[in-house]
Amino acid sequence: MKILSLLISLMLFSATAFAADEAADLANRAQFEKECAAMIAPGGPCADVKTGGGGRRGCVAKPENLEKATPACKKVIEDWKALPK
Repeated sequence: MKILSLLISLMLFSATAFAADEAADLANRAQFEKECAAMIAPGGPCADVKTGGGGRRGCVAKPENLEKATPACKKVIEDWKALPK
């Protein structure tokens, strides 16, 4: 019975942690869209990368592209790299 209680509490804790990670990722994605708009706009270095899955953020995070980014965009990318995967 104690093991079952422990398993249930661990599952609830995991679900809560996952929801917090998801919320942080969504907030970072919204900031990315705002701060890194020039990098993903037509004519930008990451314009042809598809939306979703971190592809555009990964493209902007490449050293050759990151050096072209604004300080605010660089901060968003640093925050994205720090998020739990």
